[in-house]
Amino acid sequence: MEFEFMPKPLFLTGVDFWFCQFKVRCFVLLCVVLFTQSSVSQLQVSDEEPVICQKLKPPKNKPEQLVDWLLKNGHRLKHEGCWKSHISLGTRGMEEAAKQSRFLDRARIALNLSSSYFCLGDYDSCRKLAEEASHYAREHKDWKEYITSLYLLSGVSRAQGRKEAVYYAEKGMEELQKHQPDDHYLKAKILYNLGGALSDLEEPDLDRARAAMMESHSLYHGLKNQYEIVRSGLRLARIDYLKGNYISALAVIQSVEVHLERPRSRMLYHYMMAKILHRMKKWGRARTEALESLAWADRLKAKVDEERTRTLLDAIDNKTFVKD
Repeated sequence: MEFEFMPKPLFLTGVDFWFCQFKVRCFVLLCVVLFTQSSVSQLQVSDEEPVICQKLKPPKNKPEQLVDWLLKNGHRLKHEGCWKSHISLGTRGMEEAAKQSRFLDRARIALNLSSSYFCLGDYDSCRKLAEEASHYAREHKDWKEYITSLYLLSGVSRAQGRKEAVYYAEKGMEELQKHQPDDHYLKAKILYNLGGALSDLEEPDLDRARAAMMESHSLYHGLKNQYEIVRSGLRLARIDYLKGNYISALAVIQSVEVHLERPRSRMLYHYMMAKILHRMKKWGRARTEALESLAWADRLKAKVDEERTRTLLDAIDNKTFVKD
C-alpha cells in the first residue's frame, strides 16, 4: 500500500514545451496551462472511486463466496485504487472467513486490507491488521504470510517515522532466506522496504539504500511486474534526489514512465517529478506536476499524499524549500 525533462500532463500528448521562442507558440502554451488547471479543478471535486471499482463486485446475495472472491480479486481492488470498497468488502470477508473457520484465509485477507489502509493513510488500522496476521501466521508456521506481515510492518513503521522499520525489513530478509529463498517477488518487496527505510532514517544510509533498491528494481524487471517496476523506480529516483543527483533521478523516472498503469503510480510519478523540478528551480513545470499529483490524490482519497502535495505546492509558489 512516484523522466524526461518535460513529462506530458495526463490530458495531453505531443505538446512541445520548448517553443516559447515564438509568439504563436507561447499562446498555445498558455492555453495548455489553462486547460490543465481547469481539468485538475474538475478532477478535484469528484468524490467517486475510479470507475473500474463499480465493476469489481462479488456475487450478490452469496456471502459464502465472498472469501474466495476476495482472495482472488483483493489485490486488483488495491492496485486499481478501490481502497474504500476493498476495506468494506474485506471487513465483511474477514467475518465470513471466521464463520467458516477459515482462519488462515482470514489472516490473508487482513494482510491485503492492511495495504489498502496504508494507501488511505490510516496507518494505525494498517499496523493493527498486519500485527494480527503476523501473530497468527507465525504461530501456525505459514512462513510466506509471516514474511509478508513483516514487509507490511516495515512499510507502516517507515511511514510513521518509527526506527523499527529497518528491523522489520532485515527480519523479513532473514526469514525469507530460511523459509522462502526462491520467492523473488517477496524478496523484491522486502528489499524495497529496506531501501526505503534506510533512506528515511534521520541519518540515512543512502549508499546501502540505493543498493537494496537497485536489487529490488532489477528483480521486478525480471518478473515483468509493471506496477512494482514503477514503484521501485520512483523510490530509486527519490534516493538519487536525496543524494542531490537530480539528473540521475530524472533518468530513472524517464525509464519507468512507459510502465505507468495504475492511478496510484501516476499520482506518485507526478509528485516525484514535481519534487525534482522544484529542487532544480523549474518553478512552472514543478507546479504543473504537483497539480497533476494533487488531482490524482484527491480522486483516490489519499489524504496523506494530498497533504504533502499541498505542502509542496505552497513551497513551489513561494519559491522556498521544505525539509525532505
